[in-house]
Amino acid sequence: ILSPTYPPNAVPCGVGDFTKMLAPRLAETGLEVRVFAGAGYTGPGEEGSVRVRKIPGGWGPASLGRIARASREEGIGALLVQYAPDLYPPAGRWIHILPAAMRLLAPGIPPVFSMHTVGISTLASKAGAALMLASAPAILSTNEEVTRLIGKYLRKSPRKLREVPIGANIEPSPGGAGEREAARRRVREEAGLGPEDWVLAHFGFYYPGKGTEEIIGAAARWKEEGRRFRLFMAGGRWPDDGGFYPALKERAEAAGLGEELIWTGYVSEERISEILLAADLFLAPFAGGISSRRGSLMAALAHGLPVVSTPPQAPTKYFREGENFSPVPFGDAGALAAAAAALMEDPERRARLAEGASALAEIFSWPAIALRTRDFLETVVDRGPLAGPGA
Repeated sequence: ILSPTYPPNAVPCGVGDFTKMLAPRLAETGLEVRVFAGAGYTGPGEEGSVRVRKIPGGWGPASLGRIARASREEGIGALLVQYAPDLYPPAGRWIHILPAAMRLLAPGIPPVFSMHTVGISTLASKAGAALMLASAPAILSTNEEVTRLIGKYLRKSPRKLREVPIGANIEPSPGGAGEREAARRRVREEAGLGPEDWVLAHFGFYYPGKGTEEIIGAAARWKEEGRRFRLFMAGGRWPDDGGFYPALKERAEAAGLGEELIWTGYVSEERISEILLAADLFLAPFAGGISSRRGSLMAALAHGLPVVSTPPQAPTKYFREGENFSPVPFGDAGALAAAAAALMEDPERRARLAEGASALAEIFSWPAIALRTRDFLETVVDRGPLAGPGA
C-alpha cells in the first residue's frame, strides 16, 4: 500500500488514518501487507503483521523509480495506491503517470488506485486524472460520489471499478452496553451534569464546509433557552486552515459560550471513543450533505449514535431520512437547534435513529471492508474478469 501520510506522521491526514485501519485487517485476511510510507513516518519498520518501508526523498517524478524499485524488491503482487490530489506534495501531477511507470519499471505489478477524491479543479488536473484512470489496471472508489464521478471517465471499461467504502477512523472501546453506560456516567460527572442534561458531539478536523459555524449558532440558542448541555468539539485543527479554527473559537466566545463547549484538540482514540459513547447526539451538518466519505461520520455510526445531518446531494444507497439520520438544511443554525432539541425530547425517535446507525455501521465495518478489498486485489492479480461497481 502506497500511503505517504501513514501514521505516526507529523501531518494529520484522514487517508493515512484510513490506511492505518485497513492494513492490519488486510493482513488478517491472509495477505502479506507492506506499506510504503513517506519520509515523515516515525514508527517502527514492523507493526504486528504489517511491514512499513519509507520511500526516501520528496515526492515528484523521481519518486516513480523509487516506488517501482521498492515494489520489485518487496516482491509484491499488486500496489494499492492511496490517492487524493494533495497527498503527494508539492504537486501531485506526476502521480498521474504512475500506471505507465509501473508497466515500464515494475512489469507484472499492477497499481490499483484507491480513490478518496478525484480533484479536477483545473483543465490540467482533469486531463491528468482522466489519463490516470484510463491507464490504471483497476480502481477502488471509497465513496458514492467518487464512484459516480469516475464512472463518467470509465464508460467504456466500467468493470475495472469497484466501490468499497471507508470505515470508522475511531472504533468503539470494547464492552458493549456496559461500557456505554459507564462512559455516560464518567463524562457527565466530570462535566458537572445530571443524567437528564444533554451531551452532544461533533468530531473531526476543523475546516470550512463541515457546518461547524451552524453548530456554534445552535449551541448559542440552546444557552439562550436555558438548556443544560455540553457540546464536545472533538478533534483538532486542520493544517493551513487559514485561521479557521481560532476564528471558530472566537465566534463561540462572542456568542457567550463558555463551559458549554469543550474543545478537545488532539486526544487519544480512547478519549474520543469515550466521548462518542457518552453522547446523546452527533451533529454533522455538512455543506455537501451526509456522505459515505466522512470517516468521522463512520465513527459516529460505529458508536451507535443518532445523527443529525444535511440531506445527501445525490442518490445514496446508504442513508435514509428518519431511519439512520435526522435531516436539517445546511446553513440554518435555527433549524439545527430545533431539530436537536426535538430529538432530545423524544427518546423513542433517538433510539430508532441509534438502531439505524448501528445497522448501517455493519456495512462499513473494517472486516467487511478488508474482505472486499482483498477479493478485488486477488482478482486483479489473477487477471480474471473484473466485476462492476455495484458488486
